[in-house]
Amino acid sequence: MKTHLQFVCCMTVILCAAAMVLAQTPGTQKWALTIATGGVVESSPAIGADGTIYVGARDKKLYAINPDGTQKWAFTTDAMIFYTPAIGADGTIYVGSDKLYAINPDGTLQWNFTTGGSVFTPAIGVDGTIYVGSGDKKLYAINSDGTQKWVFTSSGSVTSSPAIGADGTIYVGSPDKNLYAITPDGMQKWVFTTGDMIYSSPAIDIDGIIYVGSAFLDRKLYALNPDGTQKWAFITSGAVFSSPAIGADGTIYVGALNKKLCAINPDGMQKWAFTTGGDIFSSPVIGTDGTIYVGALDKKL
Repeated sequence: MKTHLQFVCCMTVILCAAAMVLAQTPGTQKWALTIATGGVVESSPAIGADGTIYVGARDKKLYAINPDGTQKWAFTTDAMIFYTPAIGADGTIYVGSDKLYAINPDGTLQWNFTTGGSVFTPAIGVDGTIYVGSGDKKLYAINSDGTQKWVFTSSGSVTSSPAIGADGTIYVGSPDKNLYAITPDGMQKWVFTTGDMIYSSPAIDIDGIIYVGSAFLDRKLYALNPDGTQKWAFITSGAVFSSPAIGADGTIYVGALNKKLCAINPDGMQKWAFTTGGDIFSSPVIGTDGTIYVGALDKKL
């Protein structure tokens, strides 16, 4: 009997240890949360300071998910959610749909703000101002209490997520082929015209250089100086919908619709290119160890 119990205890320990190893093995699934029928997820997730994951879906809901994969809450909007939420310093979650919604960390509505069109991915300034583009060809600056601070009108829909420079300048692209630089008080600082539509969100490096991609016929990644002049343009040979990611050493990573992820040196020369099995729409992200993660249309990460 004692031998049998020892065997059972030993096997239990082994199985528990095996489960722990499996759970910790890189590249294995940790968990999956199934969202209701119609809840296709196209939004990228955002992660709160407490580890809560926020993601929108086509079922018109923003989901808050605990780090263990269980649902914390779901907030219902009036339209499908395609765009990535942003999280304020106080934990407020901002997400675009038919309106811009400000949602408390407990899943209750704080306020909503209506524009003249669909609302895209917001960005948050250091002072708490929320900047968000809309299908009505405008960039809105909204105070943290939900009141309008100012509005900037472009000549095309403002589909890209704004990027905010160290001096407070807001950079945003548009399908009108322009990258706009806007002062913190809502005035145009400069505009740079690319060769085709901009769906890529800009990225800014530590020197204030702005990187943005262009789509369709132009197929380039542009590097622009803070004064709006072109530093260089890298030909990707594929339309750029992906937003650039910048490594600790200044390397710029960007995907394109030519099945390639390109690594570009700060001087505009190609460092390397990795070929995937499908076009790249998603934006790469960089781990603390420098590993680059990107998804492609071959159904792989």
